[in-house]
Amino acid sequence: MRVAIAVLCLMWLCSCESRTLGRCDVVRIFTQEGLDGFEGFSLGNYVCTAYWESRFKTERVRSADTGKDYGVFQINSFKWCNDGTPGGQNQCKIPCSDLLQDDLKASVECAKLIVKTNGLKSWDTWDSYCNGRKMTRWVKGCEER
Repeated sequence: MRVAIAVLCLMWLCSCESRTLGRCDVVRIFTQEGLDGFEGFSLGNYVCTAYWESRFKTERVRSADTGKDYGVFQINSFKWCNDGTPGGQNQCKIPCSDLLQDDLKASVECAKLIVKTNGLKSWDTWDSYCNGRKMTRWVKGCEER
């Protein structure tokens, strides 16, 4: 009986882990979703930002000064999505849970709104780790064959 309970607990723990996408998976999805060249930024800028924000973990949620940050772009619940944060603005008009999906559609659409509004400077990680650096390394080796 104890072994069965232990096995069930381990199975439950594994199902709760966030999925980590590979870099080329992210490149492919971002390309399909129209991020290459979006608002004048190369695809590498978006891949770099997602890496430094979440390490490509689709279900990453972390506490922020106000609200929480969700998904591969770590989009904040106070301004951009709805998780019940008091005073939240939900400018992307989505529940924050949509930002945790492996297909990244909601994350990309919301990120596009953020970039249209404020540019990639909205992400401190982009400014610290991506801005002004060579972005080709983020997409190298992921070309369609």
